[in-house]
Amino acid sequence: MKIWTHGFSFRIDGKGSLIDKANSYFEVLELQGFSPDTNRSYAYALLSFMRWFGADLKKFEVFNQKDLQDYMFHLKKKNDQPTSINQRLSCVRAFYRFCFNQIIPMAPGVLLQRTNYKHKMKRASFLGLQARRTKPFLELKVKVPKKTADPLLPEDVDKFLSDIKRYRDLGITLTMLLCGLRSQEVIQLKIDDINFHQSCIKVHGKGRRDRIVPMSFQLMQVFQKYLEFERIEKNTDYFFVVLQGKKAGQKMTREGIKSLFRYRRNKINLPKAKAHQFRHAFASDIARAGTPLTTIQKLLGHSDPRTSLIYIELRIEDIKEHYDKAMERLKARYAALS
Repeated sequence: MKIWTHGFSFRIDGKGSLIDKANSYFEVLELQGFSPDTNRSYAYALLSFMRWFGADLKKFEVFNQKDLQDYMFHLKKKNDQPTSINQRLSCVRAFYRFCFNQIIPMAPGVLLQRTNYKHKMKRASFLGLQARRTKPFLELKVKVPKKTADPLLPEDVDKFLSDIKRYRDLGITLTMLLCGLRSQEVIQLKIDDINFHQSCIKVHGKGRRDRIVPMSFQLMQVFQKYLEFERIEKNTDYFFVVLQGKKAGQKMTREGIKSLFRYRRNKINLPKAKAHQFRHAFASDIARAGTPLTTIQKLLGHSDPRTSLIYIELRIEDIKEHYDKAMERLKARYAALS
């Protein structure tokens, strides 16, 4: 079994009634407008599951939570990351509902994570947002440890930018650093999306949610130099294109972006300089400048402001600065401290 792709379509190439059902599932995802990235992740998740479980639909019909837990153990033995395991478990649950119009049945020997069911409706968050209803059933999943982010320092960004020789590569990096775009959003940019007269960019975000973000004068200069000296004119309206080789003039791919950043960070020995880190740096920088959370949410293209909080990482220097200011006020408040 393997993944077969054509354009934005993803299918599992193989024989079996469960594979046929999965390919029908992918057709429905495309029909409902799911993004190519989502379809791709679902395809690879189900491929992984079927390589372990098999491709018999009748066998899948009697699938239960104990079987799902066994699959979770299988993924743990492979040393998959907790987030990856949870994503694959969620995909199997969604696929089972698609096949049989019900959730995966419970079974003895399964331990689900506890949760709080004191209220049908959760209390409103400190952001004053509409709270979501509690799920009517528990789900089998792995606890994801909270990791401390290692954000890019200003000297790291300067080191990375100073080594770039092409206007295209500089434009891609600055689009993430100064506008907060995702890699996929950078790839999807078209020439008409760059508005030099109004100094803004139209971004085609996740979930088909478009947004407009401002564009700095420095970024406009880089874009103009790229269009004037580097961009190859071919039958494509995508903004960033391949500059050399057999695919010169074609739209850049996700793998191309990854390869670009991998080459750069290996060259200057800066392992943490991955593409998404520049989006993190953008969020941290504008938060440090006092930008309201709702504005940060709009710029990053998040449907939930709480997601934006994940991207806002303050360095210990920033925390210490606020702490020192608070201590000065405490000294003035309590005479004994001085």
